[in-house]
Amino acid sequence: MKKIFKAAFVVLAAICFGQQVKAQVSADSQPVTVNINLTDAISIDLGASPTVDFNYATAADYAASKTVTKAAHFTVVSNQVYDIDVQVDGDFNPVLDLAALGLTVSVNSATPTGGSPANAILSAVNDPQPLITGAPASTGTVYTIDYTIPDASELITKAAGTYTTTVTYTATQQ
Repeated sequence: MKKIFKAAFVVLAAICFGQQVKAQVSADSQPVTVNINLTDAISIDLGASPTVDFNYATAADYAASKTVTKAAHFTVVSNQVYDIDVQVDGDFNPVLDLAALGLTVSVNSATPTGGSPANAILSAVNDPQPLITGAPASTGTVYTIDYTIPDASELITKAAGTYTTTVTYTATQQ
């Protein structure tokens, strides 16, 4: 009986494993369109510490020009060639004549480099001055900016305190 059982098991296993299952294979395909939709994009983002402070604490400060360098002052991302303009929104408050002060804004460095930098003398309120022209498209150009007061003689007669104005940067694609 054991022999019959073993033989039946072997025959059954051979039948099960000996059969090849063949499935019907059919193929179907459909094309898919893949689009890349581009829109011109530009942004200008100020660095972590955008405020510019000129400190006149000693007599020597009033006797020479003074420059404040703002490292990584702003970053521009643009998918096209772009320009940057700078303008001042008004005279300093309390009253301090912007034109007499000769506040100048210039590019100290840009990483990566590109475009043509200029010195923008902020002497007229709301008059945009070119700072960079023809900067190449970039995923993030970081600009270090110098602010310079070339002659502090306008400050000598002013009362102690803080004088404030707002400078605005505008990035525009060509």
